[in-house]
Amino acid sequence: MRNEILQLKDLGRMPNESINDSDSIDELINAYDTLLEQIQLPISFDEAMVLVQIFPENAFYDLQWSLLRLVESVSVDDDRYIQLINSCPSQEWRDTLNARYANNKKAQEVK
Repeated sequence: MRNEILQLKDLGRMPNESINDSDSIDELINAYDTLLEQIQLPISFDEAMVLVQIFPENAFYDLQWSLLRLVESVSVDDDRYIQLINSCPSQEWRDTLNARYANNKKAQEVK
């Protein structure tokens, strides 16, 4: 497993952004952002299982979209991808992942 993913695991789940965040949040934002940007696509299933655990409940300074891009790069069969989605601790992001997965399946059927 890549070092960047292990470091993200150590940082833990992204907190939700808040208007009450202090200036010290910038350091945490930069830590997540730097690590997420260093990861080359695609990622493995095991790496995706780690990353899906760090989704914030709602949003964390748009970094959840970088996380989504990485998770969606994994190449696995449908059952394992559903397992991955279902392991996401955030209901909002689990719903987003499910909706995007369903839309992708529909688009493939049309082709």
